[in-house]
Amino acid sequence: MTANMDADINDLFEGLQIMSAEELNSAVESKNGGGEPSEDSTEEFTLTPVVAEKGDDTTTRESKATQVAATETKDSGSNENKNEIVYKALMKELVTAGVLTVEEMEKLDEMPGTFDSIKDLVSKTVETNFKAKEENWKKGMSSAKKRFLEIEDAFDDTDNAILMAQRLEFFDSVGVEDIKADENLQKQIYFEQLKAKNFSDADALEAIDDALAVNKLEEKALKAIPELKTQAQSVIQESRSSKELKTKAAQKAQTDAFENLLGHIDTRESFIDGLSLNKIAKDKLKSNIVNPVYTDPKSGKEFNSLMYKQQRNPVEFEMLINYYDTMGLFNLDKEGKFKPDIAKLKAVAKTAAINELDKVIAAEEQRGVGRNTSMETSQKTEGILSLLERATKGNK
Repeated sequence: MTANMDADINDLFEGLQIMSAEELNSAVESKNGGGEPSEDSTEEFTLTPVVAEKGDDTTTRESKATQVAATETKDSGSNENKNEIVYKALMKELVTAGVLTVEEMEKLDEMPGTFDSIKDLVSKTVETNFKAKEENWKKGMSSAKKRFLEIEDAFDDTDNAILMAQRLEFFDSVGVEDIKADENLQKQIYFEQLKAKNFSDADALEAIDDALAVNKLEEKALKAIPELKTQAQSVIQESRSSKELKTKAAQKAQTDAFENLLGHIDTRESFIDGLSLNKIAKDKLKSNIVNPVYTDPKSGKEFNSLMYKQQRNPVEFEMLINYYDTMGLFNLDKEGKFKPDIAKLKAVAKTAAINELDKVIAAEEQRGVGRNTSMETSQKTEGILSLLERATKGNK
């Protein structure tokens, strides 16, 4: 047994060598490539634990899990960087090819390499191209059409805007030589000036003859052009100001009417006699009017509940409104106030109640000895309803 222990000990220390200090220094110098020993060779000795190849202790599992997590994080960051590089490269290629536009190439480098950046560039490109096409479209127009687009918003009537655009275009395009060479043109221009000064047709024609007699028609026509242009611009400005005032007035009237509607709901006690409105009912009614339930994706217009139902099925809505009117729900009194008449609805409810009571009474009588006729049953039912009605009126 002792021999065996000695053999095991020898195996344990096999390959170990006891070295002197000089031999140890020589071994270190040899490891560092010769020369002087490294300054930090004696300062940064570290112990590296040996991970057992076999076994599955807790320390080994935690170490492996940490390594896997670090690897996944590194891979994730690497994928994000790759995606950003790919998106930026794609953006540059699209801009270079003219598919996308950007104001300054330097700004492209500042943009993050994401899909959202590409979407922003696409949106801006579409907007820029649309504006460019609009400008090219305007450039291809005649001057009269351009003039019309400039003054169209000043008029409620398109025909008036067209006539004024043509008038301005005529004053801008007619030249001195054109006027001097055409006597009829002189008469037309001078006539327009006199009419702008509220001359009658007869007085204007007489003034033209007088100017022609003293050889002043050409001079008066030339002087009339600037005045007529100024007068036309004044008409346009007055029309634009008037239209703006009308628009503001209409908006204010609409706002006032809406606020007035909500105010009337607050002061209203009831719409139907016997059916009073409490605060909850009033708030619910105002909410139904104020709050939109649908927005048209094309126009952006918002609809409340009633408006939405009307536009969903306008024909059915119109028929239903007229049906309610024939029933008396939109009756007016002498003062023009709505006084809904629900007598027909009451009659329908009463008939339904009678029929239901007939069934109940008939069922009860079937359990008895004899059975009455249906007429007797209805009479009994009506008698019960009359009794209930008189009792209700007595408690009021």
